[in-house]
Amino acid sequence: MVRALFKRNMISGIKVLLILLGVISMYTVVIIYMYNPEISQMLSGYQEVLPEMMAAVGMTGIADNILEWIRIYLYGFIMILFPLIFEIIIVNKLVVSYIDKGSMAVLLSTPHSRKKIIFTQAVSLAILVSLLLICVTTVGIASCQIMFPGELDVKKYILLNGSEILLQLMMLGIIFLFACMCTDARYFYAFGAGIPLVFFLIQMLANMGGKLEKLKYFTLYSLFPSGRIVDGTQGYLIYNLVMALISIAFMGTGIFYFTRRDLSV
Repeated sequence: MVRALFKRNMISGIKVLLILLGVISMYTVVIIYMYNPEISQMLSGYQEVLPEMMAAVGMTGIADNILEWIRIYLYGFIMILFPLIFEIIIVNKLVVSYIDKGSMAVLLSTPHSRKKIIFTQAVSLAILVSLLLICVTTVGIASCQIMFPGELDVKKYILLNGSEILLQLMMLGIIFLFACMCTDARYFYAFGAGIPLVFFLIQMLANMGGKLEKLKYFTLYSLFPSGRIVDGTQGYLIYNLVMALISIAFMGTGIFYFTRRDLSV
């Protein structure tokens, strides 16, 4: 990697990371604080009154423990959408804006190869996304230990967030690929940002069940095995492996395409 560029990427990305970390941490702490039988019954009532709306955002089921509570009320919407927003912002910041503003041409005029430069950007993006989610995981564990000591299954919670990291790296791969391919920022937002958001909307429709449930086969978010991890069901490692391979494939294709594209177009 290009060390100076990597250092600059970390400094540039950390500002956005801290903002998103603050927002997600706030939701995490509030959801954990709300864990009690009375609130659970109230939200279960919402599920009966507004079943389709609650299902669309993944907030369905009865929580028998704090880990299930967190999965239902955080990992169906908040932990899907907000990291995605972060990914769109930092890919635009570290790849698209470099190309649009001509900064990439300056970087390419240095002794470093295209492959080395874009690989540095890819690694920087993956580290920033992973760092965000690792910090959120730490906040979640600390909050549970303070408010409900001993009730959180820490091992499963870490596994859940490990899968969350792979899910978000998969979405990052899509965004990164189109950042490397698109010749205009408008196309990047249309496809790089648009496709993951479409997947998210399809997942919301699939969550509503009935005939719409078949839509789960048309969105990559269905690979997130949160329920399997929390329930202790076997097979979640296969889903994790598939997400990891898809992420590597998208990132690798983006790097390959960038090394051969005409940046003057």
